[in-house]
Amino acid sequence: MIKTLVTSKGISIKVGRELGKGGEGSVFEVAAPQGQVAKIYHHQPDIKKQAKLTFMASTVDQQLLEYMTWPQDTLHSSQNGPVVGFLMSKVTGCDPIHKVYSPAHRRQDHPKATWRFLLYVARNTAAAIEALHAHGHVLGDVNQGNVMVGADSKVVIIDSDSIQVNARGTLHLCEVGVAHFTPPELQGLSSFESFTRTANHDNFGLALLVFHILFGGRHPYSGVPLQSGVGEALENDIKRFRYAYAKDAQSRGITPPPRSIPISLVPASIEAMFERAFTEKGVTEGRPTARQWKQALHGMLGHLKTCSTSQMHAYPDHLSKCPWCSLEQQGVIYFLGTTYISTSTGFVLTQTWALIEAVPVPPFIVIPNISGIPVIPTPIPSSVTNKGSSSAYRFFIILFAIAGFSLFPKMWFVVLIATWIFWVMAGSTGSSEREQERRNRKGRNDEALRQFNALIENAKKETGPEQFNAKREGLKTLRNEYQELSFLEKKELDKLYSTAQDRQKKKFLERFFIDSSDIPGVGPTRKSTLRSFGIETAADISKNRILQIRGFGDSLTRALTDWKASCERKFVFNSSIAVPESDKNIVRAKFGARKVSLETALSGGAAELQRLRQMVVARAASFQPSIDQAAKKMAQTQSDLTLF
Repeated sequence: MIKTLVTSKGISIKVGRELGKGGEGSVFEVAAPQGQVAKIYHHQPDIKKQAKLTFMASTVDQQLLEYMTWPQDTLHSSQNGPVVGFLMSKVTGCDPIHKVYSPAHRRQDHPKATWRFLLYVARNTAAAIEALHAHGHVLGDVNQGNVMVGADSKVVIIDSDSIQVNARGTLHLCEVGVAHFTPPELQGLSSFESFTRTANHDNFGLALLVFHILFGGRHPYSGVPLQSGVGEALENDIKRFRYAYAKDAQSRGITPPPRSIPISLVPASIEAMFERAFTEKGVTEGRPTARQWKQALHGMLGHLKTCSTSQMHAYPDHLSKCPWCSLEQQGVIYFLGTTYISTSTGFVLTQTWALIEAVPVPPFIVIPNISGIPVIPTPIPSSVTNKGSSSAYRFFIILFAIAGFSLFPKMWFVVLIATWIFWVMAGSTGSSEREQERRNRKGRNDEALRQFNALIENAKKETGPEQFNAKREGLKTLRNEYQELSFLEKKELDKLYSTAQDRQKKKFLERFFIDSSDIPGVGPTRKSTLRSFGIETAADISKNRILQIRGFGDSLTRALTDWKASCERKFVFNSSIAVPESDKNIVRAKFGARKVSLETALSGGAAELQRLRQMVVARAASFQPSIDQAAKKMAQTQSDLTLF
């Protein structure tokens, strides 16, 4: 039924059909102005609410309209009558933000959305809250239900009539809040009816939304408990600052859920912002502001790269390998592949492999033949007593003995003893000097040998063919995989038929979302916890997975499995579409991407081997002068030693 209302300017507005209904009021079509709708309250607002709406409508500007469904004019039953509603922009082509950051929802509703798109959404969410804060207002009830996202990543905040408005010094408070979005310092508050929120409280909710967006809907305070009392209730974990991804998470008694996106996905600067937002520092020092988040996230957009395996895999360039591929190897798929397109690259394996085999193994270093190096032995110094001088000394000793016996016949015994002593001393003096010289030369020879062997060992290590051979073996492994690729693809395509009913049932169950279902005992907070453990649809539910989450006992597990069973009873296998072309294309895309990756690696194989070979040859050339010099030194010391 069409009814007529009046704006604050006295313009008649015809209200048409109802578009949506909420707790406070309903949203209706209006014939004009174009692009607007009317929100009409179920019951007439009180005087304070009317004053709030009047102020909001009188202070609207383009920046607020860019990001919010801000009241543009008040509506009245009669001219100058009480406020019964207001006009606002019509939001079209948008989804609640949780349908974008939830992997299960995104796979169905936004299958082409990459992490790059999510980063834009996070940046625009920060920009929306920055605009509100710039006007002196506070959102208050920050949660996933009042943020909408368009296909172009534009963000719109709805339910703006519930925000905390600063009407030139008069505060109109936000009287509602969602438990799992409430900051730690406000957890346990009985009511928000008379509580003044601050921008820092909003900054907690903003950081939480950004975390949800970038980390697949995971809640930063939900994880695997390490201590008694942890993980029983999400609100209590928030109150105790049990940030599961903190650097000191172990001491907080919690770690991230299994198979979750690691915090290392984002650069250290962004990680530090989350740390500040979700720990005690956020209360004492202040959390990152909306402007800081906007600037940081905008900066990240210029530092993204795309995985060679899938165009859907965008990630920050500080990472050395694709995080989405790593998660897929664990069976966790965040982004679906693109449509398969078969293309020919002109790659011929036999030709490519012939080029690889044509690259010769690097030559070994040349080790000189020591015995073939011409050297002249260094003569024994004349100062060293030789055999001739020793004999001369003994000749004079004999003359001394003859003279002694002739001159002192009665002292023959003394002469005999003296002669013997001098005789021994003459022999030992010559032999000790000679022995010392031999030892010196032996030491020099040993040191030369040690240096030569050490140099050869180091040269072999630096110029050996190990790295070259390892690369060639790696290319052989890639070649073998490439040759098996067609067989493995056919095997996986054939498997689609044997698993058709199970996969069809899984896809059917993926259409039943926990967050939009009424399950006994499972409210918004528990649904958030389940999402943090990757449980979003009926397809994700199993008794073992639920029981692993602390706080979900037999009763809640039974409620969830019973709900899943009720969904399963609605399933009917359709044999005519047992294996849709889309399923085949997923397999083809997987092997097609791997084929391209292998062709790229093999095509560059010969050049890489040639590079390694040239590097080894260059290193060997740099070693050769030192080796030749060490060999000559050793040949000389060996030759010097031969004189003894």
